[in-house]
Amino acid sequence: MFKLKINSKKSDSKKVSNEKLELKEIEKVEEVKKDELKGIIDNTPIEAIYPFVYKENKDNVELGGNYVRVIAIAQYPTQARGNWLSDLKRLKGNITITQYAEKANDSTMLDYYNKSIKNKQAELLKTKDPRLTMNLEEQIKSAKNQLRESLNNKFGFLYIYTYILIQAESLELINRLEENVNRILMKVHMRGIIPYYRMGDAYWSALPLQQNKLKAYTYQMSNTTAASSFFLFDDSEICDLSPNSIIEGTNKITNSIVSINYLNDRKTLNQNMVVVGTSGVGKTTYLKRKILNLIARGFNVYIIDPENEYTDIIEYFGGTVVHLSSISDTKINPLEIFSEEITENESIKNMSESARVENLIKQKCQRLRGLFKAIKSNMTQVEMSIIESLVMSLYDRFREIKDINKMTHEDFPIFEDLYKKIGDLKKESEEEFNKIKDFYFILKSYVYGSNSLFNGYTNIALNNNIISFDLKALQSEADIQGACYLNTFSYLWDIITKSNKDDKYTYLFIDEFHFLIKNKESADFFVQAYKRFRKYHAGAIAVTQQIQDVLKAEGGLGTAVIENSFTKLFFGLDNRGVDEVIEKLQLNFSKPEISLLRAKRQGEALLLYGTKRVFMKIQLSKEELRLENKGRYKEKYEKDPQEQPDYENELYISPMEMEEIKNSLGGWRA
Repeated sequence: MFKLKINSKKSDSKKVSNEKLELKEIEKVEEVKKDELKGIIDNTPIEAIYPFVYKENKDNVELGGNYVRVIAIAQYPTQARGNWLSDLKRLKGNITITQYAEKANDSTMLDYYNKSIKNKQAELLKTKDPRLTMNLEEQIKSAKNQLRESLNNKFGFLYIYTYILIQAESLELINRLEENVNRILMKVHMRGIIPYYRMGDAYWSALPLQQNKLKAYTYQMSNTTAASSFFLFDDSEICDLSPNSIIEGTNKITNSIVSINYLNDRKTLNQNMVVVGTSGVGKTTYLKRKILNLIARGFNVYIIDPENEYTDIIEYFGGTVVHLSSISDTKINPLEIFSEEITENESIKNMSESARVENLIKQKCQRLRGLFKAIKSNMTQVEMSIIESLVMSLYDRFREIKDINKMTHEDFPIFEDLYKKIGDLKKESEEEFNKIKDFYFILKSYVYGSNSLFNGYTNIALNNNIISFDLKALQSEADIQGACYLNTFSYLWDIITKSNKDDKYTYLFIDEFHFLIKNKESADFFVQAYKRFRKYHAGAIAVTQQIQDVLKAEGGLGTAVIENSFTKLFFGLDNRGVDEVIEKLQLNFSKPEISLLRAKRQGEALLLYGTKRVFMKIQLSKEELRLENKGRYKEKYEKDPQEQPDYENELYISPMEMEEIKNSLGGWRA
């Protein structure tokens, strides 16, 4: 047995030595593999790649390469309101809002209000100060309301805690971000404080870890009704349903209706609207839909149509289409005065007849500046001064009659009269004639040449409440189109201010309105008129796909048009257009909003209605599609668009369905 044991030891030792050899061989193979994998696998420690730093300072936490600061809300608004921190969502910067809500003891709160009423009533008996008396009475009234509502089990009580965490790459940036946050908090009557030397606890409290470590800083006691207004609901709804409301589209996020009552002047400061977007994103479809709504309500609808896109729908509803071109028989005399209203904020009602006439002539000359510059773009101030004096001398007939209502179209001067007047100047003052000689020869083509659109007496009358001015024939003549655009708008503005003083609203659609702001004079007139539409029960809808041209207009007049529009609708824009809108208009678009604008999806737009905004999808109803796009209607419904569908039969409600409706409404009677 002993021998066997020795042999056993020998065999074990051999086995161990063999295992050692095998291990050495494996290690050699692994070394070879490691050499082969060098350069393929990165062995750099994670600390070298991302040096994590966590350091608590007096008013911030250094976290990696960033600085974090937490603002604790110490004072809340006294009145409940929804979406109270909506502006923070659109503020540029890294901002996180954390809230806690804990149930309070109802009996404790009832005792608190009960004692509060007793104490305030006792103070009221002691004081004779009127201001303190009124203050105590208001406090007692408020406490009684709280007590009554609570006793009726209409609400409970909560403790509310709010933290706003801001983050930036430097102390300078985080200080700037804090200023912007505090500015918004001040606007909504809230006060934030920095929990000095407790920033670590504040940081952990602001994380979604349910660790509220700074309750004393953010303590606010509230009933459940008021507390509901503190929560960060996203107020992305614009839905004002009333008989006067117009349905604009569908909320892209919530799929609810987007409707606005533009006639409610408490909510809608003015009915002016600007529609912006590149070609092919759905502007025309939206505008036709809006025109249909306005026609259905019986409003006056006027359209300046440079692309002849609205003729079919206007004629379908019995409207008038005025085709303007260089060879058109239709004339709107640029020198005729159509209204006694002054564009500027100036009243002429108390002036003498002679002074009133002279003021109206001067105003007409001011408007003609833009027209003349559209005809001759490089016109100097000296040229304009000479031409103005000649134009003013042409209104002797008006000075004689003095009453614009007694004037006929033929009583006003025309371009031919101005051309002859300049020709006479050649004999009277050769020096002055030489200064305006170029304009004289250009004007000749507008009188006797191919561009005779402006020469002649006005021969149209707005005896229809649906009128479109088609300018497409002038598409290849940019200078004439711009001048015609201004002349048509000036004419319509005079008609609106002259006749629309009743309660019937007028809407003027101005497509491609960047033509109107190509020179300062016409732009200035357009802006002044645009601001005053509301006074005459009117609204202007300005449309453009050349937003860069609008924003670059001299003197910021293009920007003024957009800013004076209470409602703004942005369809898709190219990248440069989005950047310029943000920069020039100072609009704080969120990242999703910017993405939407840059995506340029057809039929999707961002609607800004005052301070409210919503992602909107424009979808035509069956009847709107039939009227707006007969081809698509036939393709979708396989029906002849010329035949009026039987909507009454389609919307028929059976007696059984009517009974179900009655039961659901608690015995409602039809």
